[in-house]
Amino acid sequence: MSRLDLPALVRSSRVIVCCGSGGVGKTTSAAALGVLAARLGRKAQVMTIDPARRLAQAMGLEALDDQPRRVDLPAPGELWAMMLDTQRAFDRLVARHAPDAKVRDAIYANAYYQQLSRSLAGSRELVAMERVLEATLEGDQDLLIVDTAPSQHALDFLDAPGRLVSLLDGSMTGWLLRPYGLAARAQFDWFRQSSALTLKFFERLAGVQVLADLSDFLLAFSSMFDGFRERSHRVQALMREPSTAFLLVCAPEAASLSQVDRFAERLSGDGFGVAGVLVNRVHPGPEGIDATVAGAEQLSLSDDDVGLLAAAGEAAYSDMPLPDRLAELWREDVLLRRADLAALAPLRTRDLPLHTVPRWMRDLHSMADLQAFADALAAQP
Repeated sequence: MSRLDLPALVRSSRVIVCCGSGGVGKTTSAAALGVLAARLGRKAQVMTIDPARRLAQAMGLEALDDQPRRVDLPAPGELWAMMLDTQRAFDRLVARHAPDAKVRDAIYANAYYQQLSRSLAGSRELVAMERVLEATLEGDQDLLIVDTAPSQHALDFLDAPGRLVSLLDGSMTGWLLRPYGLAARAQFDWFRQSSALTLKFFERLAGVQVLADLSDFLLAFSSMFDGFRERSHRVQALMREPSTAFLLVCAPEAASLSQVDRFAERLSGDGFGVAGVLVNRVHPGPEGIDATVAGAEQLSLSDDDVGLLAAAGEAAYSDMPLPDRLAELWREDVLLRRADLAALAPLRTRDLPLHTVPRWMRDLHSMADLQAFADALAAQP
């Protein structure tokens, strides 16, 4: 098991994608990587597609939106941050690919588009990938750090846009477009009367107006399929470039660790570069003690130590003497450290660089906290 050199990673990468399950400190890790990059003189932008809105809080900002905002940070480089606004990003996507203003406005006004752009599975990931491509093509930053939404599947961030494009451009869509495209040109009522029994069944099931509205949307949207496919291919190529790295973020917990191998296997198998594993919230154990050493759970107090503790007085909340309580806390601390090290043991046998960050005894919600987190990312093991 080699050490994951995070300063070297932020120096050499153009895009870092932080992926992993929820509740493992992924958003905070992405923000702290941005702080580290700015300290190293790079212009870094952190983009989150996680709708939980934690990034602004972690950076001490009241809010973030779809436009990058510069974060006040004393560093030779710069730190910028943004949170994906799915609706606005989708609107820009339509404006870019629509053949003319009439088609663009018709799509904006269509109820199916409004539903698609807000809540259809894969729509958020589609526009996230589009924004990643925009940011890299604009070339305004040295490093883009992407904080993906929590996912149980390794490549949802990459797979969902393709599935959505396939859905919109699939055989079912073509089946709907052909008859209703003809209807638009040859009077819908006349066509409905002479349509096939299958089509009539769908009309009775969903309603004629529902299918007519859906047809209008698909007819307008179909003019952009080629553009969507082309951008999707460009994003896939960008994700496979040597300057793009995927960072697996996890915690020393069974549910989180069980996904690391699956994530790494799928990413590597599909040609994406896995930089390594960042393990957050590892219990540090008693300061200066290696919890793996036999007997480390035993706290040895000298007579002078016991005297000082006795002089400190006894709390009224416990009958256990203060030295005994201190020894018990010491042993618990060592056991927690040992449990985390045991949980991480399988990771240490994998061919993946690893970096651990100690558990914090407080919530991280300010720039000072992110600075401390960045220190931990840069620290030698």
